[in-house]
Amino acid sequence: MAMFKDGNHAVLTCHDRTKIVQIRKDRPIFIDKHKIFLDHLIDECDGSYFELKDRHLCKIDTKEAKTLIQPEDTSMDTAGQDNRDLCDEGTANQTLKHDEIEQMKSEGASGQTIISQLVSKSATFEKKTVYSQQKYILIYRAWKPSIRLLCQAYTHDLQKIMYLRRDTLAMLLSLSNVNHESNVGIVESCQGLILASVIQRCAGGNGLVFNLTPAGEHNSTAPCCDFMDFSEDYTSNVYSIPIENVGDTNAVERANQIKPLKEEANEKTLQAQARRQRRLDGLQLFEKTKLNSLIIATKYDSLSILQHLVDYLTLSSHFVIYSQSIQSLLECYQFLKKRGGTIHVEVADSWLREYQVLDERTHPFIRMSGASGYLLSGMIVES
Repeated sequence: MAMFKDGNHAVLTCHDRTKIVQIRKDRPIFIDKHKIFLDHLIDECDGSYFELKDRHLCKIDTKEAKTLIQPEDTSMDTAGQDNRDLCDEGTANQTLKHDEIEQMKSEGASGQTIISQLVSKSATFEKKTVYSQQKYILIYRAWKPSIRLLCQAYTHDLQKIMYLRRDTLAMLLSLSNVNHESNVGIVESCQGLILASVIQRCAGGNGLVFNLTPAGEHNSTAPCCDFMDFSEDYTSNVYSIPIENVGDTNAVERANQIKPLKEEANEKTLQAQARRQRRLDGLQLFEKTKLNSLIIATKYDSLSILQHLVDYLTLSSHFVIYSQSIQSLLECYQFLKKRGGTIHVEVADSWLREYQVLDERTHPFIRMSGASGYLLSGMIVES
């Protein structure tokens, strides 16, 4: 089973909350305005349970955690059937004062100890349903990052990934026909979520992944790729190249004419030169390569990008364009129909509704994404 190391990223889940964190020794993170140290996650297994104790997440036994989170008897006498008889009477319902809670924190009491005190001093706790009582139990679970968990972490911040839901991402990857032998071109503005998904699918293969960004900078697609902690084996065939230089035959020559610095280069300068050379190598490789898949999911004009890159696709290759609005996809659709040489050109959207299924009650989740954009897909054939 995978182990956490110093410097790795982890996904912390607690109830319906999901947070991506980096494990750094003696460096705190903030969760709900609380300063928390993650030192005890180092050398622990993926999927371990932790509780907050004296500003540290400390590991607890798996059986104990599951007993707290999922009680075997959900029809216990210490729980009410529903919350209809509960009334908000202010401090009368909770006799434990704020000062007493702060004192327990300063004395190093664990989170579970404080919660047990809150429960014992609550006048209405036994009237709450067992599911309401579970919200008082703060047990964290640490996971190795995965594409599914990254989508879950962005659930309450979907604008950062252009409202791309996990079901739409799965549909996009399926329509693009990406595999470990594919040469893939990607233009995206989703924090690197699509790029990370493609890198994971192409791992260990002979294909190439071209990340086309303005000026060839990796910053716009770095977050999700950094969260996944990919090894060199995964990223050796990934090139970030400037999209504005694609098709410019003189771009490499102009770049090579830049005179090297006469002064002695420091480490930062050498790294910058290495990144620049990597971009030039990727640009030369891109001009010699025919793509098997093209994925566009960007905040920029999709039509101009498609017109710029469609000729790099080989026969029987697939293309997918994601957009939050259907209007921009209709423009791409009309362009492809006039151009010819394409089949199965379709516009589709996905629909997802999550349900909470509990004993004697089932209903949709209150907070979920109502729309996740549209997909235009098709295949290149001989015209």
